[in-house]
Amino acid sequence: MSMVIADTKAEKINWATFREMEIADDDLLIYELFDGEIMERSTPSLIHQAVCRELLTELDTFIEENKLGEIFSAPVDLNLDEHNAFQPDLAFISKERSFLIEDGDYIRGAPDLVVEIISPGTVKKDRVIKKNLCERFAIREYWLVDPLNKGIEIYIMQEDKYVLHDLQEISGKISSTVLTGFELELGHIFGEEA
Repeated sequence: MSMVIADTKAEKINWATFREMEIADDDLLIYELFDGEIMERSTPSLIHQAVCRELLTELDTFIEENKLGEIFSAPVDLNLDEHNAFQPDLAFISKERSFLIEDGDYIRGAPDLVVEIISPGTVKKDRVIKKNLCERFAIREYWLVDPLNKGIEIYIMQEDKYVLHDLQEISGKISSTVLTGFELELGHIFGEEA
């Protein structure tokens, strides 16, 4: 059974209805809910997946060594409210906020950090829609990772708005405010190391 997106635009879809929708086994699209509207995107490219794997490895090692909480990678549902749920590439939940994952099914509420890896077809969604949504729900840190330009932008919450905390390209080193002491060489992530 194929999912019909056009029929869902007339009325806002809620989280419960969204979770119950059946999607055909051969449907390779990813569906997300933004302000009650279902949006689709294609599966990530191999480059996207390679960058995600490198980031997950680096972040998970730091988080585990310092016993800070847990990091999750897509596909994982992040349910922010009744009409907003998406699949972040990576999401960090601090141990202080472990109640967000207590039921073990999905993330219920705003994680501490979200990482989105930009693909050619997701630029507007990652830079505008998801970033604005994460800002609206006061997610403390939002990373935009751009494999094409080999850069990472980190936005942090200040006075209820995102401000650019760090921007590096190709071989710079980025740091996190949420993961105190975490630094990452971009060259390693994007395969630019000598």
